[in-house]
Amino acid sequence: MKALRKIFVARQNFWIALALVVANLYLWTNTLLAASAPYIVEPIRDAEVVALLDKIGEGGHSGETWQVTLTELEAEQTITWYLQRYPQIPFAHPRVHITPEYVGGEGDATIAGLRVHVGGKARVTLANGLPVVQILDLSLPLPPPIRSALEDELAKQLRRADALPVRFTSAEWGNGVVVVQGVIR
Repeated sequence: MKALRKIFVARQNFWIALALVVANLYLWTNTLLAASAPYIVEPIRDAEVVALLDKIGEGGHSGETWQVTLTELEAEQTITWYLQRYPQIPFAHPRVHITPEYVGGEGDATIAGLRVHVGGKARVTLANGLPVVQILDLSLPLPPPIRSALEDELAKQLRRADALPVRFTSAEWGNGVVVVQGVIR
């Protein structure tokens, strides 16, 4: 009798384990199939950005003015080019939204080994020739302490703009395009 009971319990455990594995596979399959394909653009640096960087690299242009006009697509392509050049940055598939009120962005970030879709909106203004970024919205699937630490790190990185070899004199944000002007330091 004990032997039959043991076999019955073992069989019952087997079927329970099998049901859990099947349910898990079903959920993962649905989750992966529901995930949208990443937004992919060619990694191309915008010609105006390249020209400005070349001019800065030549030296001897201090005080000269410059202007760069970027569409959303050109911004996405330029960002993609830099991301491919610096694989240590855990971000891919950038998508940019430019409006007069804010600049939005989204893409895939690798956080703790997992790829998650993140996004945000920011208002960018100029003060003393440097960009000032006010984060309006940040969608990160992270617990509040990690999210706060990430926002602090983002703010710290944005303060590094003082080291840029240019100063900004104006930035006009339109629908799908930004025109930035400045002076080479």
